[in-house]
Amino acid sequence: MRIWRRMLALTIAIALAFALSPAAAQVKAATSALTPALAKTPGNANPLFTQKFGADPYAMVYDGRVYVYMTNDVFEYNADGTVKDNGYGLINKITVVSSSDMVNWTDHGEILAAGSGGAAKWATNSWAPAAAHKTIDGKEKFFLYFADSANGIGVLTADSPIGPFTDPIGKALVNRSTPGASNVTWLFDPAVLVDDDGSGYLYFGGGVPTGKDADPGTARVAKLGADMTSLDLAASDGAVKPINPPWLFEDSGIHKYNGKYYYSYCTNFSGGHPADIPTGTIAYMVSDNPMGPFTYVKTILPNPATFFGVGGNNHHSIFEFNGEWYITYHAQTLAKAMAESGTMPQMGGQPHGYRNAHINKVSFDANGVIQNIVGDYAGVPQVQTLDPYSRVEAETIGWNGGISTEKNSEPGGMVSSVNLDVTGINDGDWTAVSQVDFGDAGAGTFTASVASASSGGTIELHLDSADGKLIGTLPISSTGGASSWQSKTTGVQGATGIHDLYLVYRGASADNLFKIDYWQFAPASAEHELAAINASIDKQKIDIVPGTNTANLTVTAVYADGATEDVTAQAVATPAPSGIVSVSGGVVTGTGYGSASIGISYGGVTDTVHLLVKDLNSELTAKKITVDNGGSVTLDSGKTAKFKVTAEYMDGHTEDVTAKASYSNPSPAVADVSNGTITAKSSGTTTVVVSYRGGLGEAVTAQIAVTVNTPAFVAIEAETAAGNTADAYATGTINDHSWSVVDGLTTQAMYFGPNTGFAASATDAASLATYPKLGYKINFPASGTYNVWILVKTLGYDSDSVHVGLDNVYKFTANGIEGVSTGQYKWANISGSSGGIFGGTTLNVTAGVHELNFWGREDGLAIDRIYLTTGSATTDPVWPSPAVSVTGVTLDKSELSLEAGATGTLTATVAPENAANKAVTFASSDSKVATVTGETYDSATGTTSVTVHAIAAGNAVITATTADGGWTATSAVTVTPVQADVPTASLSTVGSVKPGGSFAVSVSLDHLAQRVYAHDISLSYDADVFEYVNAAAAGANENIQIVTEDTSAPGAIRLIAVYIGGVTGDSTPVLNLTFKAKAGVQNTSGTIAVTESKLGVAPEGTVIDAALSSKSISVGSNEPVVDKSALTAAIAAAQELYDSAVVGSAAGQYPQAAKDAFGTAINAAKAVNGNSGATQSEVDSAVTALNGAINDFTAAVVIEPSADLNHDGSINVGDLAIVAYYYGKTIADADWPTVKFADVNGDNKIDISDLAYVATKILK
Repeated sequence: MRIWRRMLALTIAIALAFALSPAAAQVKAATSALTPALAKTPGNANPLFTQKFGADPYAMVYDGRVYVYMTNDVFEYNADGTVKDNGYGLINKITVVSSSDMVNWTDHGEILAAGSGGAAKWATNSWAPAAAHKTIDGKEKFFLYFADSANGIGVLTADSPIGPFTDPIGKALVNRSTPGASNVTWLFDPAVLVDDDGSGYLYFGGGVPTGKDADPGTARVAKLGADMTSLDLAASDGAVKPINPPWLFEDSGIHKYNGKYYYSYCTNFSGGHPADIPTGTIAYMVSDNPMGPFTYVKTILPNPATFFGVGGNNHHSIFEFNGEWYITYHAQTLAKAMAESGTMPQMGGQPHGYRNAHINKVSFDANGVIQNIVGDYAGVPQVQTLDPYSRVEAETIGWNGGISTEKNSEPGGMVSSVNLDVTGINDGDWTAVSQVDFGDAGAGTFTASVASASSGGTIELHLDSADGKLIGTLPISSTGGASSWQSKTTGVQGATGIHDLYLVYRGASADNLFKIDYWQFAPASAEHELAAINASIDKQKIDIVPGTNTANLTVTAVYADGATEDVTAQAVATPAPSGIVSVSGGVVTGTGYGSASIGISYGGVTDTVHLLVKDLNSELTAKKITVDNGGSVTLDSGKTAKFKVTAEYMDGHTEDVTAKASYSNPSPAVADVSNGTITAKSSGTTTVVVSYRGGLGEAVTAQIAVTVNTPAFVAIEAETAAGNTADAYATGTINDHSWSVVDGLTTQAMYFGPNTGFAASATDAASLATYPKLGYKINFPASGTYNVWILVKTLGYDSDSVHVGLDNVYKFTANGIEGVSTGQYKWANISGSSGGIFGGTTLNVTAGVHELNFWGREDGLAIDRIYLTTGSATTDPVWPSPAVSVTGVTLDKSELSLEAGATGTLTATVAPENAANKAVTFASSDSKVATVTGETYDSATGTTSVTVHAIAAGNAVITATTADGGWTATSAVTVTPVQADVPTASLSTVGSVKPGGSFAVSVSLDHLAQRVYAHDISLSYDADVFEYVNAAAAGANENIQIVTEDTSAPGAIRLIAVYIGGVTGDSTPVLNLTFKAKAGVQNTSGTIAVTESKLGVAPEGTVIDAALSSKSISVGSNEPVVDKSALTAAIAAAQELYDSAVVGSAAGQYPQAAKDAFGTAINAAKAVNGNSGATQSEVDSAVTALNGAINDFTAAVVIEPSADLNHDGSINVGDLAIVAYYYGKTIADADWPTVKFADVNGDNKIDISDLAYVATKILK
């Protein structure tokens, strides 16, 4: 048994050596793509951060930093694993970040505010925080106000801006028993002001009582007590005082400017808004007193949909920092980027109401009027550089790709009990900080506090981009655990001046590579003195079995001037405890099982590496696998569910092997099941066998039983109503408004217009009878609860609602559709609440014929398609298409020859490619000769494969038969007897090499029934392609010795070796040969071959001629250097133009379509710039295309119409006379082509607006 285990270890040594070696890490690091940034891309400042969500932002300035407190949006999930719309019910924490420069934001984590684990245990939720600080009894105190859902306001206190926070009163500060607050619809959204005299004021409230859209009257203000945790109601006659913002929805804001008090808020989404108070915008009022009365001024920040293409509510706060004014607000930008990029497929392409904070500048005119604010991704300029020579928290981030943050127990840099680290680090992830000032002398060393429970990796330090100048690389090995922190240091070269700094994370592990707590540079010294050493080891785990029992230690001296030196040979290594590893010459050898720490010292400084010695056989053999959904899933067709496959190994550890497992699905037409996702397709059941094999041992299996139900649905083209038949009609007119046919997204649509701001809000039967109506008679296939989806386009929040009825009886009014449509045709479930839709509900329908009705409510809404379904999928409906029948099937092999005991694969392809049912079954004509198992459907290729098992010599026919139509294809299988294996000298090596590159060729002896003690082997190689370097024993095995080497003949090698103890078995590595491709050779190939192999067998003394083998290796070419500087410059110029361009119809602005096309061109150029494999021709073409796009976009700018109609070089009453002469003409007049030049504003009519325009120009 011991001999068997030793030989087993040798057979896996090569595989393990590769998997656990730094060479493997380097290969992966060189090829893995960088994780893309989402939403906040390098160079932009919005959203503030992207490693998490953060909504309802409130800014507090303290001690040179801006602190932003936010509602902690967290994903909510449906039972099938898809993301639900944000329901806010899970939110009981408050997220806080801070910045001293407005671009790099430090994540301080979440304040545990409400619930059993929070400071305020009486509260269920913590929404929409507001913060303030005040000196009380000579000590600075911090106050955090929050909403418990819409039921009251709580307050927490702390001695620092980031906590820890406690509840000073143990109950709500404001609730419905507070005088003056009982009739406030929503007791939430606090804002707080500490006035110049130290007095505090609390603002809160919101909601729209029925019938009070224009004047809800639900905002309140109260003076706070001197302690900031009580109310001083005596200041307002014993009750909180009302504020009456017009068209209020929610979101209190307060700030003071030039002695005036500015109360700001979000307007509601009701119909009938005046043109100057749009829906869902930030508006403000002004007062001379913090408690009012306040006078309405104007709106200042439109709904986020205006800028980012996704709407929802608006929430903000306005603040001053370093003499400038800013507004912070939220938008669904990160969620939108996650959904649209496919990063989170569970989102179904929709943002679902999850929000992130933004900041843009605020300006006032001379009279204190706030100027209109434009939201964008560019954000605000950085106000100061970052100091790299003091501790920088790793969670201080300007931009990032991948990663997450978490709390840890290490002492924090700001508050000892509050500390975070960057975690979730995988190969290709990165973080970056903006405008780091290294100074003129520059940096000499970089130190990071890290922890790793894996084999670790490296941190690459780049300037100005993730693939910019490399100034240093920090190796990180296992630190002994995910909570075992070590400081690691490396040298830095070339870091001077001001640059963006990118930390790019590399490593081979599939798990979290490492964590980072903080980092810090040290200035470069003029002296070459030792600053630190960095010790690293190339494996996390080794065994005591030869072949897998060693690891390589590297010790690097780091000098204060930035230089580094390998001092492995001079360093002293001291293992602890004894008996687990030994260290000699930089090689660590396992001698006993356990965990070892190796203390390294050199030049008076020390470092430590960690290593685990264990039985790798038990670690690599899977004991069982389990599926987290219990192995049974029921879905509606078209829906998806996620699952995870977990392997438990013989040593007890577990691993997520979802992506590594194989899946055998007998009924792919029912559901696709692979790689963690079940996609339901059609009614039926299928039982999928999941199989996984570890690095050693046999495969283990589990099953997933999938049942698919097909929801009932009805699909209607909306324009069928224009035919006015008995089954579909459009009828009625009110105030010149009716339903009419317009162009849709697919074919045509029904439009309620014209768009004049008209709204028909009443829902009583008498009123509805007067409204324009669409009617569709539908034969519902089944009774059930139906969701109503429409493919709809709205023109704003004043055109985004519709009344819905069944059998001419009113059922509901869906409003807020603009949050989904954003001015484009998009699918909206108006029975739900996605994207800010409200008022909708499902329809309970019995099977049979019913009439579906739509009554026009707000004009400007168009419906293209209608889809009713009993399914609850949140993804867009799949429009039905006629089922495509199967017309044939083919097999990839018409003949298959196998030895008895072997297996082969047959793959069936069904025609046509878009056939609805691609199910195929397989059968053998003679199961004594060959059998078939494991039918597997590949959804990516639409093919079905089966494994053919050769049983015994003979002939059989495998027939593939389609479920649809019974089409067949056959493959003739010939099974031959097993041929006895003969001893073979086998070669293995790489397939290709670069010019001048070295490579190894391994020799193994295979199929040895006898024990071989001596070996005389001759090899040939193409001497004009390769150079022979040397030969050595495989695996540094001392029992294998090369006695003689003869290289006298060109292109030939003869080696005589002895094998002490002998070798035998199926495959034993014996020799490793090193070759090198000649430097001047490229784009060719050469052969290395065994020309003779004689084996000496003892004790008989006989000689065996082994079978020979050869390998062909291709030599590639040197990769040309591709110059991307012109493309980088063009992208920078284009991005600057794009960011500064304002969309609109005024002069100097740009059409939305032009900006969208320009953005697409920029992204295409960025894709080429980021493609490491791009050729110079592709780069040059991208430069030409982008410069063309810049010219096209510049030409698209809106030009102010000329009022010089008589072309005399000036604008005068002669021009005005021409307009007056043609006054009243419209596009309907026959002479319009002749007179339309007088229509200066281009609205197809000559009227008072044209006269006014020309008159205005005369006065200028």
